[in-house]
Amino acid sequence: MSMPQTTNAWADGRSFIGQIYLRQGQRWSPIHLQATRHDFSFGVDVRSDTGWLQTGGTDPAEAFLFRFHSKGPERLHFTLSLARDSTRQLDIDSNGRLGLYPRASTQQYWKVQPLEWQKDRVMCLLRDQQGHQVKALPGNGADVAGLTVQTGELCEYLIVRAL
Repeated sequence: MSMPQTTNAWADGRSFIGQIYLRQGQRWSPIHLQATRHDFSFGVDVRSDTGWLQTGGTDPAEAFLFRFHSKGPERLHFTLSLARDSTRQLDIDSNGRLGLYPRASTQQYWKVQPLEWQKDRVMCLLRDQQGHQVKALPGNGADVAGLTVQTGELCEYLIVRAL
């Protein structure tokens, strides 16, 4: 399988800011920081920033800084960080969950495998540096899912470039 050739391959060799969406059925759900958790001891929802990424709720998609790293067969490699705080880099925790964590000493790059290019968006698969596909980990509630490179549902992603 070769990378689809198109004149719209705007991310090929370039850095950019964009948002990521996860395909859930017929809709694209925004990926954002997990900002709320339920505290069972008090029976209330508490806003806290765990760094984990998820879909669901009413939060909009986070803006990510995609820094071009390199190009491989059928894939473009980027380091990803939070656009509003580039010290928080996309990485994997010890449980395989994706999140935005303080920059580690080694930079993890991510593989974007384009499936379909459009004007300012690309439908794709996402993989970690070792080639493990990013999957959805069903959570609590409708359309809530975390992101993992371990056991989960295989998904397509949509990256929308900010103009």
